[in-house]
Amino acid sequence: MSERVREILGWYGSDNAGTRTNLARLLGQGKLGGTGRLVILPVDQGFEHGPARSF
Repeated sequence: MSERVREILGWYGSDNAGTRTNLARLLGQGKLGGTGRLVILPVDQGFEHGPARSF
């Protein structure tokens, strides 16, 4: 675990261990793993909530 990820996890000291563990997993995955950066992309839910399902 990188120093930057440890620093970020330090900001969540009052949260429970499971929350910190899951956050550490997120920050350690993918091409940005270990950098302390996290990219969250939007999800298009147009199909699930579109007009065809409403009527």
